[in-house]
Amino acid sequence: AIAFDRAEVVVDGNVERVMARLFAVREPLPAAKPVLQGHAAHMTRPVRPGDYAQAVMDLGATICTPKRPKCGLCPWSGACLARQDGIEATLPLRLKKSVKPTCYGIVFLARRSDGAWLVERRPDRGLLGGMLGWPGSEWGAEYVETTPPVVANWSDPGVEVRHTFTHFHLRLSLRVAVVGDDAQPQKGFFLNADDFRPTALPSVMRKAFQAAFLDGSQ
Repeated sequence: AIAFDRAEVVVDGNVERVMARLFAVREPLPAAKPVLQGHAAHMTRPVRPGDYAQAVMDLGATICTPKRPKCGLCPWSGACLARQDGIEATLPLRLKKSVKPTCYGIVFLARRSDGAWLVERRPDRGLLGGMLGWPGSEWGAEYVETTPPVVANWSDPGVEVRHTFTHFHLRLSLRVAVVGDDAQPQKGFFLNADDFRPTALPSVMRKAFQAAFLDGSQ
């Protein structure tokens, strides 16, 4: 529109707000995007489309602002359906973000006396699929003590790891131990020190390592 003077539809956040108010669109974003796109297309004219695109974006940025719109200065105030209904300051509506639930779990970080680390490879399917991590409990609505992956003198370093995934928050309690070279894990396997790279772990497992053995000085 601006570069080539073509009648292309330009829609940014400012234009969405102007269209939502001008046509009193009560459907909340993001579901309302196709409707607002349609109104923007209807308003786009073949004459000076670049000037129009810049003007409607500037209108939203400077006059039809998110809070306290300056309707007295708006050239479209007489035609604005939202202003006629007295709802201009409330539009566009937005769906409230759902509150993410919090899950809790326990991870066990064990190091053999020769420097090897007890790790497990997560199932191919599911969260962190196929990646290395620390053995631990299931993640649920509360902490549930679970059987450690190997017999050891486990200690709680008193730190908690927090991590946020797309759909939930995770809080992990840590258990750490040093075990003998003859330790036989019931879960997971020992990875030689030369083959262990913290950077190869997913973020949440790397956080656990840092909290237990770096920040915690274990």
